[in-house]
Amino acid sequence: MEVKSLSASPKATGALLVRPDAAAAATPVVFSSIPPDSTSDGAGSVGGGKGDDTGAVLPRSRAAAAGAASSANYAYLSRTSLEYITSALFVIIITFFCVYEIFCVGRDHHDEVKTNLSPPWPLYRWLGSKGVDVADLQFYYFLVAVPPAIPYLVGFLIISRRLRRNAALNQAVMVSEVITSPSWDEKERSGSTSGSRLTDNAIGGGISGSSSYSPPLAVRKDMSVLQAFHIISGMFIALCLCGPGFLFGVVLMLLNFYLIAPLYKKASFRVSMAVMWMWHIAVLFLNFHSDGYRFSWFGLSFLDDPWTPLIRWVTQYNMSVLRMISFNNDLWESARCGEERRQNSLVKHARTCIACAQIREQHRHAAASLPQEALSCYKCRTECSRHVEEFTLSAYLGYILYLPLFMAGPLSSFNAYVSFQHYPARSVVGMAVWRYGLRCLYYAIMLITLMHYVPIMAILLTPAAAPANGAVAVASASGAVEAEATRPAPGSTAPLMTTTGALAMSMNSPAWSQLSNMARAAHSTTMSTAAAPTHSVFEQMAFGDKMSLFSLALAFLWLKFSLIWRFFRFCALLDGFDPPEDMPRCFANTVSIQSFWRDWHASFNLWIVRYMYIPMGGNRTKLFSILPIFFFIAIWHDMQLRLLLWATIICFTFIIEIAITLFFSSKKNPLVRRLKRSPLVWRHLRVLGTQLGLIELAVANLVGFSGADGAAATTRQMFDSMTLLNKVIPALMFLCMAVIAVQQSDQKAYEERQLKIKYGLH
Repeated sequence: MEVKSLSASPKATGALLVRPDAAAAATPVVFSSIPPDSTSDGAGSVGGGKGDDTGAVLPRSRAAAAGAASSANYAYLSRTSLEYITSALFVIIITFFCVYEIFCVGRDHHDEVKTNLSPPWPLYRWLGSKGVDVADLQFYYFLVAVPPAIPYLVGFLIISRRLRRNAALNQAVMVSEVITSPSWDEKERSGSTSGSRLTDNAIGGGISGSSSYSPPLAVRKDMSVLQAFHIISGMFIALCLCGPGFLFGVVLMLLNFYLIAPLYKKASFRVSMAVMWMWHIAVLFLNFHSDGYRFSWFGLSFLDDPWTPLIRWVTQYNMSVLRMISFNNDLWESARCGEERRQNSLVKHARTCIACAQIREQHRHAAASLPQEALSCYKCRTECSRHVEEFTLSAYLGYILYLPLFMAGPLSSFNAYVSFQHYPARSVVGMAVWRYGLRCLYYAIMLITLMHYVPIMAILLTPAAAPANGAVAVASASGAVEAEATRPAPGSTAPLMTTTGALAMSMNSPAWSQLSNMARAAHSTTMSTAAAPTHSVFEQMAFGDKMSLFSLALAFLWLKFSLIWRFFRFCALLDGFDPPEDMPRCFANTVSIQSFWRDWHASFNLWIVRYMYIPMGGNRTKLFSILPIFFFIAIWHDMQLRLLLWATIICFTFIIEIAITLFFSSKKNPLVRRLKRSPLVWRHLRVLGTQLGLIELAVANLVGFSGADGAAATTRQMFDSMTLLNKVIPALMFLCMAVIAVQQSDQKAYEERQLKIKYGLH
């Protein structure tokens, strides 16, 4: 079974509209986001989501340009066209206007929000800043934790690279010695190499269908040394940040390894999958209802809260659940059809994958001396099954606790983890890694500058001033931090960061709770004076300012988590590990609901596709797969009703998108055939569909923040109190963003087609 993403093809995705093309006018795509000849099996994406590094693109041939000019003039937008330039200028102007509005609100209410501000940094103080916004505790903890952790990370990278280099040298020596020995020739002729050497803690042994090549024992021991180092370094950080409670998570990891992973030996694949999913979902519910367990239940009360953890271990355990499921699935796939799967993946990527072709071209001088796996992209390494003997306890725990990706991701598969140990990444090497680091620095400077002049989170988190009688206590951000530091309950601390979700924010954190109240507070300005003698800064704002604040809050969260994920990915790149880019583009640069989820925490989307969507039937059962997928996403984040409502809305919009896809992909529909004959009308239909998709995403995120009641109240007030201008501007903003997104999608599709021509791919 070939692994395909939800964006693999028009049939797999539920495309919304059809893109007219001079060469393939009848091929449906998701809002024109995917070219007709582009698949997600490595061919349609660069390095598993790194669409920024497309490399050189062949110019469009004059003959092709002349032949397609009559239809392409209206089918596609140029970046120099008046429509595109006008849309871009409008978005830029409105964005700066929103930033200026919130800047003025922060300046006018400085005395009210200063409790959530810290003294500005020296340079920004000289530039007139009155304080830096530290109300977002998640990012505050990140800023506090990263500087002292940098020496530890540097030491980890030095030792990890040295151990990998030593393992590679030993591997070269041992393979040479073993292959040239007479005993190896005898074993090879007799076909007894498979499973002839087993490590003590390997799950598999002599499974039919697995790879016929068994790595020498000494080579595997060298890799186990590297994996042991990953375990020790990851456990140290986990205990420091999560406290001794993380040991409960380790016990659950071991139970998965010894009870769930070996199920394939005793039951069919379907039964094993069902038991595994029931087990992990039950554990998530148990963790939630027990609030993380207590050592005092076992007479070890001295281990309960010896220090205040920065991250709740149950929050971090959710990330580990994804890695455990990945390990189990990769093991079962290897046991069933490992070698066949591996060879098919290598052949497919050699023929169709742009990312693999770019890596081969980049290292063409060494291509002859390297195996194909060493010159493969992340997706290829994920699809290439490892030998059953490599699924050891040390590899399992090393994969879960791998330091650069352990705390926040990006997510990776077990196959890719082991592959990068044998063959470091060659897609981003040398100066390209440091250029990526400079991009992270650029994001950090942008975010810190925004926090110094536009106190977005401080406005959201600053409560109303206390009445004169002092009946209401006011808690500042610093007071919240102190309260978190002194509260004894194990579930009291706000996590440093989360994994994924509508806004990739922890549902238990103070920042999430206050942000959730933002939409509910949109209609609270009508409260009676007796009930609310004072109002918070947010409640005093006009509704237009609240809409600006809501938009900037989304942008702030995207920028914050983009920085966090890029930072940890940069650390992994320095270690020779190339995980997917989690935020390949801006959250507003999307042409459909599906493409939004493909690009928001992209590594999680790849995980969902490989370990949920494909095993549940893929394209054949996509209508029935949507609900359980988003149900799992919702409960995996947090057990809250509003998240289930959010998941329901997302599923509903997906079904609508699929229904419209089926309508517009019909070749026999006379209306569709007439629309395709008019490229200009067709392009405007695509823009309209993109605009509606952006509005649906805004509504879904509003429900995710505030629940259905808060979203309904906010919508009612929008139509009751907003002027006509305030209603028109957001609609125009969505329209202009849709125009830009469609142009970017067409540009990317064109570049991918040219790259396929350049590399001779199918």
